[in-house]
Amino acid sequence: MVSSPLAQYSQRQPVTTPAPADPQLALAVADDRFLRSLLTESLPAIAHPHEIGTVTVEVSVPLPGPVQGRIDAVLTFEHINCVLAGSYPDAPPPPDLNSHRQYQAITPCHSDLTTLAHNVSWAEAETLLSRSGFGPEDIQHILNLPSQGWHKSWWYSLTPEGFLTVPFQRYIRSRRYADGTCTLQFQDHYAQQRPEGFRSQPQKLPVVVHSPQASFCDNLAHINLSRQALSTPQAILIADDLPELEVEGYIRQNVSLHRQRNLELLLSANCRSCYQAKCPLQGVDSSPVLACRSFRPVDGGV
Repeated sequence: MVSSPLAQYSQRQPVTTPAPADPQLALAVADDRFLRSLLTESLPAIAHPHEIGTVTVEVSVPLPGPVQGRIDAVLTFEHINCVLAGSYPDAPPPPDLNSHRQYQAITPCHSDLTTLAHNVSWAEAETLLSRSGFGPEDIQHILNLPSQGWHKSWWYSLTPEGFLTVPFQRYIRSRRYADGTCTLQFQDHYAQQRPEGFRSQPQKLPVVVHSPQASFCDNLAHINLSRQALSTPQAILIADDLPELEVEGYIRQNVSLHRQRNLELLLSANCRSCYQAKCPLQGVDSSPVLACRSFRPVDGGV
């Protein structure tokens, strides 16, 4: 595993976004900070801040088929799984390879040639490459390559926990056409596991507002129908003042909780943002601990 500032960034304490008074209205307004907080500040979190690209939401989505009812909201977000080396301050620079043998050790395998964009306009190609982290100079170099030319760059994949893996090298080429369009293709050279996609994968998950009039089983049944409709194992439940047993029940059913007022102490007991250096779980992002009497926030508070 590569040690980098990006991995350290995932362990910083998140900035808490104030909860709107009406969560359904907040979903409809689609405030970007609120939508991102649903993904990063729920318990457990869906993704780390640096793994999230664009976020969109649809509200009051009808359940498909003969099932009656609706999903309060469907959250679609760009889940980043590859980052260009040196593309932003927290992304580490390209690896320093001092020998041809070391280069061969991390690039023994290569993927098939994959088309990233087919017959797109020049402006669309520039936007796509810019969103991927390339600067203006590299973008122009890629788009103006000769027919047999390749642009080579170093990238890092992200593990499910948000950490960087061994770097891989990506070859990119372009094909320009007389009608002003171009095609972008790439091929990856990697150590063992092929990188997933070019930069990100779109993910959808349901957001359900808790109904206090319904029982735990009825609320969970609605969540399960919503997950089944979107073919996803995850869901976010916006709720207030749930009994501790229900909190544990939802979490064990792979439901992430958001805006739970009586969970404030549990949310603060976060091993990745704890300053208790004597604890073996200090700084561990995947720690299962929810509550801890020895928890010390990174700012040194109690």
